[in-house]
Amino acid sequence: MQSPSLSVIPPGGGGVRDYASMLGGSLDAPIQELTAQTDTRGWSGDMLLLHFSGYGFQKRGVPTWLLSETKRLRTRFKVFGVVFHELYASGPPWGSAFWLSGIQKRIARELVDQADFWLTNRELAAQWLRLHNASAPHRVLPVFSNVGEPAVLDNEREASIVVFGSEAIRSQSYAFGDGEIFRFAKRHNLRIHDIGKPMQDATMANSLADADVVRHGMLPPEQVSQALATARFGALSYPADHVGKSGIFAAYAAHGTCPVMLWPELAAHDGMQPNVHYAAGFRALDGTKNLDPWLIGRAARRWYEPHDTAAHTAALQALYNDARASVPAERPTTASATAARSTKVLQ
Repeated sequence: MQSPSLSVIPPGGGGVRDYASMLGGSLDAPIQELTAQTDTRGWSGDMLLLHFSGYGFQKRGVPTWLLSETKRLRTRFKVFGVVFHELYASGPPWGSAFWLSGIQKRIARELVDQADFWLTNRELAAQWLRLHNASAPHRVLPVFSNVGEPAVLDNEREASIVVFGSEAIRSQSYAFGDGEIFRFAKRHNLRIHDIGKPMQDATMANSLADADVVRHGMLPPEQVSQALATARFGALSYPADHVGKSGIFAAYAAHGTCPVMLWPELAAHDGMQPNVHYAAGFRALDGTKNLDPWLIGRAARRWYEPHDTAAHTAALQALYNDARASVPAERPTTASATAARSTKVLQ
């Protein structure tokens, strides 16, 4: 891939930055933060790769300014690609997501319409994106682990449960089933290891202290990897149809740690089967299914390997090559490109 190219990300830290940073070097596309105030007049080159997360670019998830900015930028780059880390939110009528969902959808729709290629992390997201631009080269790949991918898995596992991730996600894991994780750990003499930003909620912090949870705080990636490589279980409260975009689940799977999903309803999504690639709650491990955490951890790792870090790099390079071959020497306007794609689909 020729340079100069850019990987454009929202400001601040988090999973999107980690993802883009880990791929930027191999794609020869270093990361560059973009805000509504960024001076982009000097940006031009071979590939512009936008890492889209609506809430990253605007606190309500409605960065309408991004559409005009990308329209300007794509005329200065040979290829414009979008990695859709998320599309839009939804929720009850008393939440802002319910009222802003329509605008969020419009932003995602216009971005995929502009894209010469695109990639996303969930099949359900891809189905929606294909409705608006199925002709552009595209792929669906669940995210990879941001804290390492051990080449060899450790067969010896400690009697431990790791709870890893943001404060909000970890709090959900501890609260699920009125503290199911604590009861399971006590029954099986398991030590819980909490990895992430210290809990600010006093009640939750006291619950962890009462359960003798080992609170590590924030750790560098290599130390998180070391903890996961030896842990028997990794707990996560997350809907199964969104797990493809979870770096936490990816980290558990990459390390062969048995993921324990904590959610009211769990079903097959993105190639993952409950009680095959993850345990459907701690109760499933105590039930009559004779679930073996070692086997589940190995199954999770096999599911993970086709979309590890190297696979994402190869996929984006291939998408770029396909798009580069089809992009005309003089780029058409968005409107004419849309008309051309519509004609191609009808043919």
